[in-house]
Amino acid sequence: MRPSCVVICRIHLGQGQTVPHSATELADYDHVRQWAMQSLFQHMDDIYQGTVIVDAQARIIWINARYAERFGFADPQSALGQPVENVIPNSQMREVLRTGEPMLLDIMATGDDQLVVTRLPLKDATGRTVGAVGFALFDKIQSLAPLVAKFTRLAEELAATRESLAQARRAKYSFEHFVGDSPLISEVKRQARLAAPLEGAVLLLGETGTGKEVLAHAIHAASPRAGKPLVSLNMAAIPDTLLEAELFGASAGAYTGADKKGRSGKLQLADGGTLFLDEIGDMP
Repeated sequence: MRPSCVVICRIHLGQGQTVPHSATELADYDHVRQWAMQSLFQHMDDIYQGTVIVDAQARIIWINARYAERFGFADPQSALGQPVENVIPNSQMREVLRTGEPMLLDIMATGDDQLVVTRLPLKDATGRTVGAVGFALFDKIQSLAPLVAKFTRLAEELAATRESLAQARRAKYSFEHFVGDSPLISEVKRQARLAAPLEGAVLLLGETGTGKEVLAHAIHAASPRAGKPLVSLNMAAIPDTLLEAELFGASAGAYTGADKKGRSGKLQLADGGTLFLDEIGDMP
């Protein structure tokens, strides 16, 4: 607690500081740096409507009245000592403490509103993170309307893409779609239903067009893994040089044309669900 208090006392007051003017004073690096940091904090506190400071355990040790009131605390003192998440539900201050890295610009959702926030770690003379300070902009957010609009649009697109991907990885067929009532078809369905709850692999044999894919989807839909992904992979269409990357993934730049950010393999994508290896008899 003492290192946190020292840091807070140095940067919070920001008053009575001596502005360097002479060449000698400007050459005093430590003095200029301290003055600049105090001035920066004062400006940030003036520009942003909300300011909160936490200690190394992510407990609030200072919060301004306006920010506290926004989260239902009429008296800022009542928020002191509480874990920051108890006061600011979606706070990422604990992550700043964990990494020791700043979050210079972020958008935090609070109910129906969005706040533009900046989070900075506070460190002692040895470089150890002893706390963090966060600034929030809410009433003046109109000045950042283009940024907020872009963030909102990207968030909506990401949600839509995830939903679309989830839909694509769900079973499209059930046993009702496997048409036929002959003794052979009935036996196939019976065995498939017996296999559905099992954890082992299931080998489906049959000519092209006989419904192996429909049966694979039906087995997944009837299994305890139905809520997890069903990932399909056409083994006959994959060159042998890319087979390993398709199954196990690849790091960035692992081969010519590889994704710059790397890619997950089908085994990882199907984790907890079902991996359907189509045309496995024709794999390279």
